[in-house]
Amino acid sequence: MIDMHPPPAYIQIAQKPPPGVGQPLQLVPSQPQPSGAPPPPPAVDQSRPPPPVDVEPERIEVTPLDVGRYLPPTALYATIIVTVVPPTGTVEIYVPGSEDTPVIFKGPKTAGEIRLNGPTAYVRLKNGATSYEVEYLSWREP
Repeated sequence: MIDMHPPPAYIQIAQKPPPGVGQPLQLVPSQPQPSGAPPPPPAVDQSRPPPPVDVEPERIEVTPLDVGRYLPPTALYATIIVTVVPPTGTVEIYVPGSEDTPVIFKGPKTAGEIRLNGPTAYVRLKNGATSYEVEYLSWREP
């Protein structure tokens, strides 16, 4: 009951918001100009750098993990051991709907409990991790 080889990788694209989004506008009151005087040149805001022209979305590699092959469909939680190669790497496992709060498994070998809500979980390799193995210890049902 061990996944010896991770399945093919899928790519999830996340885009960082441009700077200044969600911040209030800063308005400067206009000043009356004396007649006959040329208007002053527009003020240049030196506090913010110009926005980048080509914004490349950040690419995060995500691999699906078929937990439905090893656990019953009624399982709500699973206790697993994840072996990370190389030992300095990190593996994050999450289920759909909880992408913001993954369970983190640090190398070389870490045990943990993941919440399930279907037959598929997703894996992200981080901090130089190149591969992983999952060993299923137990599960909890309602």
